Amino acid sequence: MNPLNQTDIFTLALGLKDPWLVTNVEMLPSEKDPMKLEVHITVDWKDGSKFLCPVCGEENSAYDSGWRDWRHLNLFEHRCYIHARVPRVKCSNHKVKTVEVPWSRAGSGFTLLLEAVFLMMLQQMPVSQVARQVGEHDTRLWRVIEHYVEQALALQDFSDVTAIGVDEYSHKGHNYISVFLAHPERKGSKARVLFVTEGKDKATVERFLETFTAKRGKPDLVEETSCDMSQGYRNALAEAFPQSLVTVDKFHVVKRLGDAVDSVRRREMRSKDAEKAESLAKTRYLWLKNQDNLTESQRDQLELLLSTENLDTVTAYNYRLKLQGIYEGCLDHDQAVEAFEALCLEMSNSKVDEIQKAAQTLTNNAVEILNYFITKRTNAMLEGFNSMIGLIKRRARGYKNMNNFKAMIYLVCGELELPKATIM
Repeated sequence: MNPLNQTDIFTLALGLKDPWLVTNVEMLPSEKDPMKLEVHITVDWKDGSKFLCPVCGEENSAYDSGWRDWRHLNLFEHRCYIHARVPRVKCSNHKVKTVEVPWSRAGSGFTLLLEAVFLMMLQQMPVSQVARQVGEHDTRLWRVIEHYVEQALALQDFSDVTAIGVDEYSHKGHNYISVFLAHPERKGSKARVLFVTEGKDKATVERFLETFTAKRGKPDLVEETSCDMSQGYRNALAEAFPQSLVTVDKFHVVKRLGDAVDSVRRREMRSKDAEKAESLAKTRYLWLKNQDNLTESQRDQLELLLSTENLDTVTAYNYRLKLQGIYEGCLDHDQAVEAFEALCLEMSNSKVDEIQKAAQTLTNNAVEILNYFITKRTNAMLEGFNSMIGLIKRRARGYKNMNNFKAMIYLVCGELELPKATIM
């Protein structure tokens, strides 16, 4: 048996099949940095070979050809490039078309294997950081992301979705996106992003419904939906999914009381009462964090403040604790209704204006808030999904537009069918 020569080895390594074959492999100095060597692989095809029209598959001889270049996976520490003579065929139905090469997709300057490695890195790291590590401009990486996300979104199937959550996220000021996701169907499974769109109103739900039905989703089979207290979301979800029970996310409800506490604190900090202002100085996070997350010294400071009778902030904070107690202590819907109604009545009679306004908000959303004790649905149950969006937001500070932000959400959280890197 004759031993394989160098070109035969690289032909096998690249997985090339007739009529493609490697004709030359050489190490050359880099044009940008002559001190570094690069691997350059030349690929050609046998004379008289037949090729398929990329549109209809009609077999034809080469009409003409031209040389093209692709970056491939590094060979050890050396950059690697493929150079190939790419034929064009003259199809009887589609005129002259460029033949598709087996190692890359049309229009890309990277091989399929290298793009798969890029995608794996981009799911874990900011685009700018990956660009620096691989020595490519970030614009080229964004094109890779956009191609594969768009391709994967076209294959989505929503026929199995029965529980939907929606939440809003801000990006660069008052620009908002709405993220629609499928709740996990069983313990241990993951949530997945279904749809991302700009805005946070009824129109966003309408756009989602259009996409949902186009991808085989069945609105009448959706049993549960969850959202914040936005009227646009809540009413639109009820219309779009008439058989579903709409639940206001409990973390948004508690946050509403937390915001009221902070508003009261800021008001009292601005008051002419120097004693109040002094006692509340540098205490913001004491009121916003759960007590379990405070240090021992912070808990001691909070306990001292809670014993102060003349602070409206203390009154507001105690109402927040009572609301949290309803979520933690009520065992069923009936018990929760009774406790919630009593709390709203007590808050309505409070002398603190901010608490009265919060009571009105809770009352207006009472039915959907209390549906939690039936569905137990909450957007924050989605196994770190919100924290992942937060991480993407922090990475997105350098993104040039909202489309990039949305593409990254799909890439990281969409559970999309993406090519896998088989070589590292």
